[in-house]
Amino acid sequence: MRKILTFSALASLLALQGCMGPKPGSPEAKALVVQEMQEQKAEAVEDTVSDIPNWCIELPKSNVAIYSCGIGNSSQLNLARSRALLDAKRQIADQIDSEISSLMDDFMDTIGTDTSEQVRQETQVVTRNVIANAKLSGYVQKETETQNIGTKYQHYILMEYPIGAANTALMSQLKQNEILSTQDAADKALAELEAEINKRQNN
Repeated sequence: MRKILTFSALASLLALQGCMGPKPGSPEAKALVVQEMQEQKAEAVEDTVSDIPNWCIELPKSNVAIYSCGIGNSSQLNLARSRALLDAKRQIADQIDSEISSLMDDFMDTIGTDTSEQVRQETQVVTRNVIANAKLSGYVQKETETQNIGTKYQHYILMEYPIGAANTALMSQLKQNEILSTQDAADKALAELEAEINKRQNN
């Protein structure tokens, strides 16, 4: 009777092991480990996304300022902050480039498409100067937040840049530029450009 019970217990144990999972080291066991790792990564990503500040997901909107959300990740808090700051500034720099370039295209269209090479060079100089100066100052940190993700820090920065200052500098440089301000259609071009800038600020 004891042998029967022992055999039954062994059979039950084997059956239980079979239910617990594949044999260690088998292809099935390796596949199960990979699947579990993927599921853990997916859960970590979901947690990270759900923890992103609302002001980083839905950026403020304004006609007189542009915004960006910089994100930095590192095992060192200072490095995470620096990366977030650089990320935010890079995004704003791209938007400044787009804004100023768009206004200069409007200016050139008003002057005319048959402008000289000298005029085109001057517009490029003005554009570069305004963009370079705009990138040096004017940034304002509106919001910051740091989170722990595993063993690392994740830092968020909401950055604001008043684009109106850059637009004003653009108008000033155009008016002071001897070549651009003396073109036949310069008065009309400057008036239309100034009206467009005011429109963007007032809307």
